[in-house]
Amino acid sequence: MEKIKVSDYEEVLAAAAKYIEACKEGKSDIMKPAVTDNALMYGYLNGEYYHGSIEALYGAVDAFGPAPETKARVDVLSIEGTAAAVRVTLEDWHGLAFTDFHTLIKEDGQWKILAKVFHQYL
Repeated sequence: MEKIKVSDYEEVLAAAAKYIEACKEGKSDIMKPAVTDNALMYGYLNGEYYHGSIEALYGAVDAFGPAPETKARVDVLSIEGTAAAVRVTLEDWHGLAFTDFHTLIKEDGQWKILAKVFHQYL
């Protein structure tokens, strides 16, 4: 069993940082390199269950635009070989607050977000 390297933690955090930067800047193109092509998203948005492609998130980030006042925190929950999980807390993203759980996979040597499960605080 190989130990997890500090560089893996840094790369996982960097992928999550791209997600946060995209949300703050209102530009989904910033996060796209850190997300797999077929990423999925699940959760309740305004009380309605959502499940499907990450494309919906891209559309929302672009439509809502910049939110520089957004506060965020990332916690690495686990890294095991080529799989990882992080918790992302977003506060005041256009007046909304979320906790996301992102699963990541090391794809072709690069950490990428594979799925997002979220909770919106109402």
